[in-house]
Amino acid sequence: MEQVPQLLGELFGEVYEFIQDQGQQPVGMPLTIYHSMEGDGLELECAMPVAAGIAGSGRITAGELPATLAAITTHIGPYDELPGAWSKLTDWMESQGLAPAGAPWEVYVTDPGAEPDPAKWRTDIVFPVSR
Repeated sequence: MEQVPQLLGELFGEVYEFIQDQGQQPVGMPLTIYHSMEGDGLELECAMPVAAGIAGSGRITAGELPATLAAITTHIGPYDELPGAWSKLTDWMESQGLAPAGAPWEVYVTDPGAEPDPAKWRTDIVFPVSR
């Protein structure tokens, strides 16, 4: 888990470069989709929205986020405080009788390069749910 911030930076750089090589620019903020977070292991996917479909190449694949019922929370603050936001969201889901129904994701609304103060960073957490 300690390596995740550096890993995400590298992966987002790779995805951004690929998008540019395809003649496009991202049309939204980067996001991380968490497919599995069990024990010390983590399976994730870094993504950036684009205006038109792009065929993937190598380890970069094209995909779409599904339209879905979702529980969403917004965290304002540094990334190392995100586990608390996740915990509050999943506790709320349980209190509402909502069950996880797919891979959740984080949207990094604030660009740390444009806003150096981590106390002002906004991250949206989106968790697909079913009733």
